[in-house]
Amino acid sequence: MRLYLLVFFGACSIAQAQVFEQTLPLSGATTAPFSIETTDTLNPPFVDDFSYRSDRPSTELWSDQDVWINDAMPLFQNSIGVATFDGCNAYGKPYQPGNITTNGISDRLTSNYINLQGAADVWLSFQYQRAGRGEAPSSADSLVVSFYSPEDSTWTQVWGEKGTGNADAFKTAMIPVLGNQYLKKGFRFRLATYGARGGAYDVWNVDYVQLDKDRNPGDSVVTEPAFARPHPLLLGNGPYTSWPWWLSMSNAIANRPNTLTFTYRRLGTVPSGGWSLNLGQFRWEENGVLIQQQTAVPVITTTQHDQDLTFDVAVPSGALGTLSGPTNVTTKVWFDGSAAGTRQNDTVHGTLELDNYLALDDGSAERAYGIDNVTGSRVAQKFNTGGLGSNDSLKGVSMNFAWFRDSVYSFRLAVWAPADSGSAPGALIYLTDSVYQHSDHWNRNDFFHFALDSAVDISAYSSVWIGYVDVSAATTLYVGLDQERTLPNAMQRYYGDGFNWYPSLEPGALLLRPFFRYTPADMAVEVTSAAAFQVYPNPSTHMVSVASKKMDSFDVAFLNLNGQVLLQASGEGEIELDISAVPRGLYLIRTLQNGALTYTKWMKI
Repeated sequence: MRLYLLVFFGACSIAQAQVFEQTLPLSGATTAPFSIETTDTLNPPFVDDFSYRSDRPSTELWSDQDVWINDAMPLFQNSIGVATFDGCNAYGKPYQPGNITTNGISDRLTSNYINLQGAADVWLSFQYQRAGRGEAPSSADSLVVSFYSPEDSTWTQVWGEKGTGNADAFKTAMIPVLGNQYLKKGFRFRLATYGARGGAYDVWNVDYVQLDKDRNPGDSVVTEPAFARPHPLLLGNGPYTSWPWWLSMSNAIANRPNTLTFTYRRLGTVPSGGWSLNLGQFRWEENGVLIQQQTAVPVITTTQHDQDLTFDVAVPSGALGTLSGPTNVTTKVWFDGSAAGTRQNDTVHGTLELDNYLALDDGSAERAYGIDNVTGSRVAQKFNTGGLGSNDSLKGVSMNFAWFRDSVYSFRLAVWAPADSGSAPGALIYLTDSVYQHSDHWNRNDFFHFALDSAVDISAYSSVWIGYVDVSAATTLYVGLDQERTLPNAMQRYYGDGFNWYPSLEPGALLLRPFFRYTPADMAVEVTSAAAFQVYPNPSTHMVSVASKKMDSFDVAFLNLNGQVLLQASGEGEIELDISAVPRGLYLIRTLQNGALTYTKWMKI
């Protein structure tokens, strides 16, 4: 009898098989939650629908960075982008690794200071959803809202909603700001969740946050046109999301679609005659070169509101032609016409990287995949490799790991031939002598590259199974799982206990990418010890100095935690930066010297 344990965060269900699957923190660095304080005071209206491209909250509106801005976790959202609350910090690591039973305050989202002096009829509204694609919060978990009084510097909880143990659709909260202690300059509000602090548990999704004066209890309807789903994959619904650039587009590995379908919604009250929208404008660039731009598009008017609508964009005939090297495709699709609501959600962006690897995932893991209750477990994913030649040897595998507890994961990489039936892994072709260990991540969805002990020629096979053998002593290796991807039955994943293979019962694609011909460029980037530079004082208020222990010239960049470069300079010996104009909070100082990178955390006080 095989035991199958499927865990959606903390809720378990039993069936037959031997897989332990769990939604977990995906990547990051071990830091405590931090805040970025600002002296700026905002005037209402305060509006955020989280439709920007960053995965962190806007520092113009919010003073902390705990929540994850994404399109991976919500279900049936009204517009692109939500803020996801779970038990992970800004980097995607759990606040208390391994703690999945003790509830406490986990993620929070705190507004910057807002001026409500003289305001009347002030209401805060937002849309919220339990779970989405994540683990559903139980009745012991909750989403709460608190208001800050600048009069006595206290926070007071004014609203709360408990979990139900089930996922649900988006609902709307409408909360009045009552009390003279709040109607002053320096007011703030905060959304926070109570739940397990050991990972991506007890998930809530929040969208369309709006605080404004002169509102009423019925003023909760969002009225605007908006993209409701992110940009579709540029390769359509085929199994592969990327392939080696030198393979022909006519190869069965990658047949791009002729059109891409986009989903949008006309939200709220129907305007007189309906909105006239110019749908389908786009730009398509490859390595920064414009392939085609389309601005003359049909004008569509309809009174169909609060439902998913679609339109198609034709892929340029000259797209992805004969490639001479690694290619990065970037696209921008937008609509305009009748102006209404938030304009940033009228645009979506797409990306495609063609380098030297095969990918089945979309680059974002919603859950984690691991084999439990067995020593020496193995996992194999099928890849069609018929287009590869004898010069296209398998060089290694890139992987994303889900960080769950303070443990070391050890594994070997393996390649299997197809079984005689072709439906499962067969004879072992290659197993590394080297034992690899997972790496902690800096940002969510990071990939780490592992080179094989020697290159493997697989050109004799039209398909192979590539995966790993878990040799961890007492822990389970967790690999990121893109649960949104649907793979054909012929690409089914298998797992085994060292003697037998079993088809996986879990949908989705592992964030596991074999690479060919050459090693990825970023494997060759040396990351030097921060001891090569002295950064002082840390913390400080007005100036920070970066001193090199070598006499060679170097570059220094001052970054916020969204990766945005705020200051940069070059020089030798010592570089001094004036940071008096940046808000208080946590930052990164990046140095580049002789091709070597260092990152140093630094605090402005």
